[in-house]
Amino acid sequence: MFKTIKTLSLQRWPWLVLSICAVLLECVALYMQHVKGVEPCNECIYIRLGVVAIAAAGLIGAIAPGVPILRWSALAVWFSALGWSLYRANILLDLEQKVRDGAEAGCARFKGFPEWMPLERWVPDVFEPRAMCGTVSWTFLNQSVTFWIWSALWGISVTALMTLVAQTRTTD
Repeated sequence: MFKTIKTLSLQRWPWLVLSICAVLLECVALYMQHVKGVEPCNECIYIRLGVVAIAAAGLIGAIAPGVPILRWSALAVWFSALGWSLYRANILLDLEQKVRDGAEAGCARFKGFPEWMPLERWVPDVFEPRAMCGTVSWTFLNQSVTFWIWSALWGISVTALMTLVAQTRTTD
């Protein structure tokens, strides 16, 4: 199995599939925001940025997957983005639980992105927080949007871990 995964990691199309999956997650987030009216909070915006970075990892890997430095760079970006996104999703799930339990919960004031990349000003419909953290305004199967992105990210993490382990295997 790992030999097959290693072989796949040396091809462009699986890396492009990773990017497409991340873009689809972003599309779902934008659908939820602009069609269903589920506005993003600070943590949601940070999770979105992590998902954009996962898409970037796929593009890096697709450039020349047979070149080890690019493949390993793509894996590094992929793991960093997953770690960042899962960390933020865990914070948000915890805040949602506190609100469900009746406690006061909120997120730190969004200070914006760095001056050299003010995404909230460049693309406010995607990266501007408009809701309070911990508030659940939509559920599917009794679970919040945060739970579903958290689940998707863990699924992607399994793939990432298997891809990483496969890199130590030879293709002979």
